Amino acid sequence: MEPDYKELSRICANVERAISIIPQKAAVIAVNFSKERFVKKNWLDTTETTWKKTKKRKGSTLIKSGRLKRSIRKVHVGADYAIIGTDVPYARIHNDGGTIEGTEQVRSHQRRAHKRKAYPRSNKRIKAGIVRAHTVKSYKRKFKRTFIQRKFIGQSQYLTDQLTNMIQIEIQKAVHK
Repeated sequence: MEPDYKELSRICANVERAISIIPQKAAVIAVNFSKERFVKKNWLDTTETTWKKTKKRKGSTLIKSGRLKRSIRKVHVGADYAIIGTDVPYARIHNDGGTIEGTEQVRSHQRRAHKRKAYPRSNKRIKAGIVRAHTVKSYKRKFKRTFIQRKFIGQSQYLTDQLTNMIQIEIQKAVHK
């Protein structure tokens, strides 16, 4: 009995086609996984790590304008790999956590007239009164900002398991087509 070369050739072509589309599908799964972190407000690896809530701002954590979440995309897809990333400059500090120190230039600006409440300052009592409108001169100030790690992109065992499952399903579909 001779082997069926046409059938074998068809299976090989299907597997080759499946292998060529796997990196694209993997990139889509990885991008969706990273964007889902903004909705669920957690990081999934071998365990789930919930993001700490923001104290100062109302609304969703890490979403003010939505620029960071929207910027996550496929950076490059090759024959056997897919890279996802973002071009937002503050993405790394939010993802990894840490402290930023530096100086910033404050431009001159106008202050409006307003009423001031009484308050204590270094054992003195400052009286309530009216503060006149005035111009604040340009100046430099130092800053030090600390960011809590809120991971949304990177290596994850959960994502690896999802990708492995997708690859197995695609290969099985190609063989049994």
